[in-house]
Amino acid sequence: MTTQLPYPQQPPTPAYPTTPPWATPPAEAPAEPPPPENGGVSPWGAPYTEHGGLLVPYPEEMRNASRAEPPPWWPVIAWTFFFGVLGVVSAGRRATQARRGRNSPAPYWIAWAATLAVLAVAGAVIAVAGVPAYLAYREDQATRAVQQQIMADGRLESSAHVTATAANCEPVGVRDAAGIRRYDCVVTLSDGRTGSMAVTAAEDGAWTAVR
Repeated sequence: MTTQLPYPQQPPTPAYPTTPPWATPPAEAPAEPPPPENGGVSPWGAPYTEHGGLLVPYPEEMRNASRAEPPPWWPVIAWTFFFGVLGVVSAGRRATQARRGRNSPAPYWIAWAATLAVLAVAGAVIAVAGVPAYLAYREDQATRAVQQQIMADGRLESSAHVTATAANCEPVGVRDAAGIRRYDCVVTLSDGRTGSMAVTAAEDGAWTAVR
């Protein structure tokens, strides 16, 4: 018995073109129109475009409508004014409450820092101008006390047998560590005569003649 060998596979014959080379080529299919802007896909990296919204004049304001009312910031100023740096406790607590309600915590820290700055400036002004003015006032009071003591303590009458009706003293130098200062005084006596004397005195007016 013999077996017939299969014919070898032949490559398919390309279809013969039905259109002759000199014929007019068919018209190309029209290009598809681009998709509408609202229905298209945004390119990579383009900003997100929000769609839809409330029919109100300012829809962006509706985002803040659900936020809780922030706590007031003026108590931070009061706490800082009376307690200084400890006002940070009030500022931190109120800033936390504002952050939980999706509000900015910045106003509370600004109020705390601004109040501290004002207090610092006021303290510097007091230190530069207030302290010297207070010391000058104390020295004026000490000078008045010396003049009153010269006229009223009777020491001139007992030692020199004269009575002073007026005394005008001028401080000389600075007060020493013991609180004693020198004064040059012009004393008016009861008989109309005037005389000068140098004394040293404490702030309470207790004086001693300089010999």
